[in-house]
Amino acid sequence: MGLIQKLFINLTKNLTINKAKYIFLIFSFSPLLFVLLLIRPFVLLRFGSLGVQRIGAISLYEQYLLINKDNKTKKNLIDLWVINKPICNKQLLTIYKRHFLIINRLFAFYKILIIISKYIPIYSKHIIIVPDTYYAKTLFNKYSSQLRLTRKEIEMGETKLADFGIPHNAKIICITSRDQSYLKKKYPSKSFLYHNYRNISAKNYTSTIKTLIKKKFYVIRMGKIADKKINIKNDKFIDYPFHPSKNDFMDFFFAHRCYFWVCSNNGLDEIAKVFRKPLIDSNMAQLVGLKTTYKKALLCLKIYKNSKNKKMSLSKIFDSGAGNSASTNEFKRKKIKLKELTQSQLKDLVLEMLILMKNAWEIKTTKDIKLQKKFEELFLNKIKNIDTHDASSYKKVNAVYSAAFLKKNPWFLRK
Repeated sequence: MGLIQKLFINLTKNLTINKAKYIFLIFSFSPLLFVLLLIRPFVLLRFGSLGVQRIGAISLYEQYLLINKDNKTKKNLIDLWVINKPICNKQLLTIYKRHFLIINRLFAFYKILIIISKYIPIYSKHIIIVPDTYYAKTLFNKYSSQLRLTRKEIEMGETKLADFGIPHNAKIICITSRDQSYLKKKYPSKSFLYHNYRNISAKNYTSTIKTLIKKKFYVIRMGKIADKKINIKNDKFIDYPFHPSKNDFMDFFFAHRCYFWVCSNNGLDEIAKVFRKPLIDSNMAQLVGLKTTYKKALLCLKIYKNSKNKKMSLSKIFDSGAGNSASTNEFKRKKIKLKELTQSQLKDLVLEMLILMKNAWEIKTTKDIKLQKKFEELFLNKIKNIDTHDASSYKKVNAVYSAAFLKKNPWFLRK
């Protein structure tokens, strides 16, 4: 009774119309809240919210399915899901519906459950929280994709390649180049300037795209909306954001179909990861965001510069505390500038990736092996300083840091 009184007092304090609405809903849902506790010895009903507003959340829900698969979830557990509109991609929701029991009429109840659990802890067991941990991320290497396309969808996608002038036997490489245009158009009333540190210039990929075209690849710059076109006139290059045949389904099909995917800290990159595609994780700003757990990833951070405009080594980035900075202002406060990889560096990355894939991800030279070990030792030793909630779990770096970059920039691994 004391907990209920505490909840009532907190909600009625400085009463507003919004709070009055929640009080009404709590009383309306009280029978269902009681039933949850009544049946809990026999079945645990849990409620979660599927992220459909931003496509990058797909990897988190892949992790949920992988954890359940790895843990062999108990039979007396039933998970129900709600969604919060707008839906960013219809194909995303189509895939979710195949794996999750979505009952959106319960959205208001889910919101009430979140509020009540803050004051009555026993209800927190009825809320689904998907762990975003080292363990969960390593499961991508253990199991095949769960949130995949069906055979019928793959067949449909193959027929649609012709709309883009791509033959059925073509090898495709997808590239993303994150800018602010998507969020500005989709959410015009909100400011996302704090995310600007993640942006990159699409024109920096010009040399990379031309190199890949010479090697007979079809190259697709992905994205629903982009700020500027990439000035390349070639039948083997598709500037997808400006193509009349772009659609939600093809966002997923090209991720399924590509030979490898070049990331740019973009939500679409997570689809390629869910589909277990080889990734070039380039121009990442946050150290905690590097896909170090993913076996088929080639890594290369943006270049950090300090207040004296000097390049910062990996060790100094960790020590600066900027490795988990999540806003443009945080980098400014720490007087750190982020410099994008150059056209030459990006081209080196794709050429290195082609060799790695040809060699089945086996590193051939003793020098390159030593560089990887040095990166891994430094990363594992320092990551605990910035990822404190999960630091003890980090056991290994599964990905490869670009040897081409490390050899040309020996300062990066200096202590």
